[in-house]
Amino acid sequence: MNLKSKVILDQPLQQPEPKALRPSQPLEQDDFIALDETPEPMLADSLRPGRRHWLWWSGIGLLLTLLLVHSVLGLWQTWQDNRLLGAAWSLAIALLALAALGRLWRELRLLRTLERVSRQQARAEQLLAEQGSGRARAFCEQLAARSGLQQTDAFQDWQQSLTDQEQDAEVLTLYSRQVLSVQDRQARARVLKWSGEAAVMVAASPLAAVDMLLVLWRNLKMIEDISQCYGIRLGGLSRLRLIRQVLHHMLYVGVSEAAIDAGMDLLGLELAGRLSARAGQGVGAGLLTARLGLQTMSLCRPVPWQGDEKKQLGGIRRALIDKVARLMTHSGQ
Repeated sequence: MNLKSKVILDQPLQQPEPKALRPSQPLEQDDFIALDETPEPMLADSLRPGRRHWLWWSGIGLLLTLLLVHSVLGLWQTWQDNRLLGAAWSLAIALLALAALGRLWRELRLLRTLERVSRQQARAEQLLAEQGSGRARAFCEQLAARSGLQQTDAFQDWQQSLTDQEQDAEVLTLYSRQVLSVQDRQARARVLKWSGEAAVMVAASPLAAVDMLLVLWRNLKMIEDISQCYGIRLGGLSRLRLIRQVLHHMLYVGVSEAAIDAGMDLLGLELAGRLSARAGQGVGAGLLTARLGLQTMSLCRPVPWQGDEKKQLGGIRRALIDKVARLMTHSGQ
């Protein structure tokens, strides 16, 4: 061992000096201590929404299975004790099962009808976007056959006005304005009727909480009434599906439309508010009902709105203000 190595070994080990952090110096990754913030596997799995849903459905399925097994065992024991009583219970259960299956079949059939309207709207949008020819006429005739419009004068006039030169977009536009306008007028009359009644109910009654519950119930009836104008019958499942679609479009899709009409809505509320505060509340409830009805029309209509066909809230707004104004004028006299 030479002298230089001996000197190095005799020196004590030097600890590395910690790095000084400057106020303006950003922290580097090496300056942190790696911590395992991942929760335990069982806890992490239990926090997942999909696992919670799976546990719920598993528990419900197990409960229904146990109820079914218990019912079968009880029925079998009844057969062993008294055959006549077992036959009566079997007949009652068979009748209830047949009624439940018939109801389920009807609900699924009505739900398929509502889903068919969504497919028709998608097909119409595709024909409008492709700018082709020769396919829209058969599509419109199929729509008229399913909605019962083939025997109307509007459908006959539409057929006579067609030639072989129109594009698919032109054929759909003519069908929308000439044939579907019949259903649109009926549905618009329903919207004006239900929204006017909601406006008058809220404006004339001092019980706001009860009025809003009644308006909510009447709005549900309005949705069913409008769907019938387009040949759509609603069941329990299809009614829930349509209501969810309407609320979804009003909350997310119709945000831009609501922003466009917000100025006119405020103007209507201001004009009605000059009469009384109750009149302004009535017009506000009526406008909300009208917007709900127009959105239902958009979802039940097999062909999307063309051009300025959708600008219908202005006329309903003016009719609501006039109706509430006449009511408050008569009540003040």
